[in-house]
Amino acid sequence: MKATFGEHDGCFAIDLVAETKEEAAKLVRFGMNRTDEIRHCSARVTAQGEFSAVIVFGKSKRANSEVPRRK
Repeated sequence: MKATFGEHDGCFAIDLVAETKEEAAKLVRFGMNRTDEIRHCSARVTAQGEFSAVIVFGKSKRANSEVPRRK
């Protein structure tokens, strides 16, 4: 998965691009099953100088793990 992080006037953006079929399926399921609830969001730096961030979205209680077929 390729991730790009951007900063704009009023927001931050994380763009994800699938590089395999499995990653594409995960992005489709994310689009179908996520909620707008952000359960966790943080950024940190370690003593070794490593920077990282994490954002966790809620998942629908009726989440479906199957990717619909295109007709």
